[in-house]
Amino acid sequence: MIRLSPLVATLVGLIASTAMAEPIILRAGPVAYTVDPGTLEIRARPDGAATALLMPPLHPPEAATIAPEGDGWRWTDAEGRSFALSIEGQALRLRISGVKGSSLAWPMPPATGGTWLIPDGEGMAYRADDPFWRAAYAQEKCLGGTSLLSFPAWSHLDGAQAATYALQDGLLSKLCLHDQDGLQARLKHEFGDGAQTLDLLLALRPPEPLAPALFYREVLKARGQLKTFADKATPDLPRLFAAPHAYVFDDGRELDFLDDLKALGIDRMVLSYDQDPRSHEHIVGPAYLAKARALGFLAGPYEAFDNAQPAATADMPSAIWSEDLYPSGCVVDAAGKVVAGFANRGCAMSSEAIVRRSGPFFPALRYAGHIRDGASQVFVDVDAFGNFQEDHSPDHPMSMARDRDNRKARLALAIDSFKLVLGSENVTAWSSGVAHYSHGTAQAHASAVWPLLGDQKRFGGFWPPDRPGVFFKPFQPTPDEARALFGAADRLPLFEAVFHDSVVALDRWEFGLMKVPSQANGRFARSLLYGTPTMWSLDRNELARVGTWLKAAQDDFRLVHGAGPPVALTGFRWLTSDRLVQQVTYADGRTLIANFGETTWQGLGTDCVRVDTPGRRAVDLCPPTNRP
Repeated sequence: MIRLSPLVATLVGLIASTAMAEPIILRAGPVAYTVDPGTLEIRARPDGAATALLMPPLHPPEAATIAPEGDGWRWTDAEGRSFALSIEGQALRLRISGVKGSSLAWPMPPATGGTWLIPDGEGMAYRADDPFWRAAYAQEKCLGGTSLLSFPAWSHLDGAQAATYALQDGLLSKLCLHDQDGLQARLKHEFGDGAQTLDLLLALRPPEPLAPALFYREVLKARGQLKTFADKATPDLPRLFAAPHAYVFDDGRELDFLDDLKALGIDRMVLSYDQDPRSHEHIVGPAYLAKARALGFLAGPYEAFDNAQPAATADMPSAIWSEDLYPSGCVVDAAGKVVAGFANRGCAMSSEAIVRRSGPFFPALRYAGHIRDGASQVFVDVDAFGNFQEDHSPDHPMSMARDRDNRKARLALAIDSFKLVLGSENVTAWSSGVAHYSHGTAQAHASAVWPLLGDQKRFGGFWPPDRPGVFFKPFQPTPDEARALFGAADRLPLFEAVFHDSVVALDRWEFGLMKVPSQANGRFARSLLYGTPTMWSLDRNELARVGTWLKAAQDDFRLVHGAGPPVALTGFRWLTSDRLVQQVTYADGRTLIANFGETTWQGLGTDCVRVDTPGRRAVDLCPPTNRP
C-alpha cells in the first residue's frame, strides 16, 4: 500500500475538490436537459428546437465534484448544500438539501413577455408585460406553497412551449412575484423540520394555459397521490354534487326556511351555520337537521379547532376548551409570548396540545356531538388553509410540519371515522385528500381578498350577528378591484384541472353570488364554465329576494354538469385575442364555451355559456334577467 506524505495528500485532495465538473446531460423523452453543477444553470433542448433556459445560475461558477447515483448524479456546493439530479417521467428532478435554518432564493429566468400561469387560488394568467399586474406587484409579494398557491406548480407560457415547475411539497416554500422590467418570479425556500429538502421538477410542456395543472395532475397520478371522490366516499357524499352552498342566518335557521327552499324547487343544497352562544334565538337543533336531511340537503355547523377564548366571554362555542387546555394549550412564540388568535380573539390553540392532552380526543368529541345532533356535513375553518404554526411551549413543542400532520389527521378523522361530508377553508394540494369541499379555493387572486375584508366600512363587519354586513352588505368594487378579483381574461381553472374530481371548490363565504351585484352575471357564467357551485348568504327575506337566481343556479348547473360525481376537467382555450371567450372541455366529452365579452360572439350572448354534450343538441344558458 502506497502512503502519501501529508503535504502531497493535501495537494491531491485540493486538486480533486477544485476540479470543475462538466455539464450533466439527462434526457427525458424528446427533451435533453443540461445542468451545470458549478452554477446550477439548467437548460432544456427539445429535439429539433432551440435551447430554452429553465433556471439561471444560482451562484457564480464554483468547483463541484460529482458522483453517479443510480441513474442520476449527486454533488455538494460551497455552502454545504447537497444536490441530487435524476429523471422522473418526462421531467428533470432536482433535490436540494440544506442545513436547518438556511434558506434559498432562486430567480426564475427573466420574463420580458409571455404569461405566468399561477394557481393563486383557482388560477391566474399574468401577462409579464401587463402594466396592471406590474403595478400590482411593484413591491414583491409571495404566495405560500401550502396556502395561497392552491397547488405548488406554475409555468411561464411563451411561444411554442410552457416552462413548468412543480414542487413535491410546498412546505416552507414560496413563489414570489415582483416587477422589474416586467413581472418576474423567484422561488424561495427555508430549510427546516419537514422541509430539509427542496424537491423540484422541471419540464417543457406544450403551450397550453393549463400546463402547470395538467403536469401536476400527471405527477400526482404517477406517484399514487391523487385521491378522487371515490377514495373519500361517505354515505351522504352524493348530496354534495351539483349543490349550491349557503350560510344561513337569523330565521334562515328555522323550519319555515326549509319549507321555503322546497317551495322554490331547491332539492339539493349545502347549509352551514355558526351558532351564537350569546343568544338562544335561531339556534339550529336536531329538528332542523332532521328536516334538512329529509329534504335531501346537507346541513351542519361551522367548526374550528384553532382558537381558544375564556368560556365566559367566548364568541363561538368552538373556542371554549376544557380547563386542562385553556390557557395552557395556547401556542407560544420563540420569545415566549402567547400567540393571539384571529382578530386578537383569545389565543391560537396548539394542535399539538390537543393531541397530547390525556383523555378523549377533543375533535372526535366534537364530531360525535354533531352526529348526535343530526348533522350530515361539517365545515372546519382554517385547518386546510396551510398557514402552519410553530409552538415553542416546553409542554407541547411543535414544528410547522407537525402542525400540518395534526391538522390533516383531524380532518381525515371526520371522513374516515365519522363518515361526515367535510369542508374546510381554502383547501389546497396538501389537504385535498382529507376534504370534500372548499370554501375559498375558487376565489381568483386570493391574495387580494384580505385587504378588502379589513375595510369594514366598505365591505361590512360581523355585526349585527343576525345579519352581518360582511355577508349581506352589497359591495361595489373599484375597476381595479373588479379586475383583480373577477377579471375573466386573467383567470384560469387551474385548480379544477387538477382536483375537479376530488374537491368541490367555491368562493369564500364572504363572497356569496349576490355580495357583488355588478359581477353577478359573470360569476354565474363562470360557475357553469368551471363547474364550481355558487355560494349564498341567506335568511328568509334574502331567499325571497334572490330565489329566482338560486333556482336558476341549481337548475342550470345540473343541466350542464349533471348530479353525479364531477369528472376531470381536461382542457382550456382562449378563443379570442382578448381572452374573453373561453372554452373548457371535460373528460366525458362535454365542451363549454363562455362569452365574457361585451358583445355577442357567434350568436352567444354576453355572460352566456354554450353547452355541447355528445349526443345532445347544443344549448345556450344565460343568467336570469331580473337581477335583484
